[in-house]
Amino acid sequence: MATTRLTRPERAAVTRRELLDAAQLRFFRDGYHATSLDDIADEAGYTKGAVYGTFKSKAGLFLALFDEVVERRVEEIRRLLAPHEDGAAKAAALAVQPVDERNTQFLLLAIEFWVHAARDPALLDAFADAYRRLRHRLAELAPAGGAFDDQRWAIVTLALSNGLALERLVDPDGVPDDLMASVQARMLAPDPRRAG
Repeated sequence: MATTRLTRPERAAVTRRELLDAAQLRFFRDGYHATSLDDIADEAGYTKGAVYGTFKSKAGLFLALFDEVVERRVEEIRRLLAPHEDGAAKAAALAVQPVDERNTQFLLLAIEFWVHAARDPALLDAFADAYRRLRHRLAELAPAGGAFDDQRWAIVTLALSNGLALERLVDPDGVPDDLMASVQARMLAPDPRRAG
């Protein structure tokens, strides 16, 4: 039986996918600094040269993974919110979602990279671009009619999510499950200054 040979772009796409999968596994498990490109290449069954050829650097691989994880998460949130009409119902839908260990792992990884990038202006610019894309995508999901415009809602929501996840990491029982929903409900309350 004849096998179909992949074209060069198809092979490149497969390599990229397998390297991203390996990077997610290793970065999430071991963190950014403790994971080498050799670790990722070995996990995926490639050479380190394949990683450099596909992503140029460890930071480039991380940023590609960051964009992909963000896109997946935003789509999950979009599907969760789609059946709900008003802001209160959307906040309630988010509130009943269990704390996902993947999100905590991703947050820790992102913070580790963020601190690393803070000492390298070019890398910080690249991370800032990725983070702006995240905020923009989140702003697209902003409930209408609250006290903040879409962009400000996204900024505050990210800050709250990041902060509450860190608080929960330090003291899991000290952060009520409904705290984010309570804050969101207040944020979604109509702004009396906008009335009239």
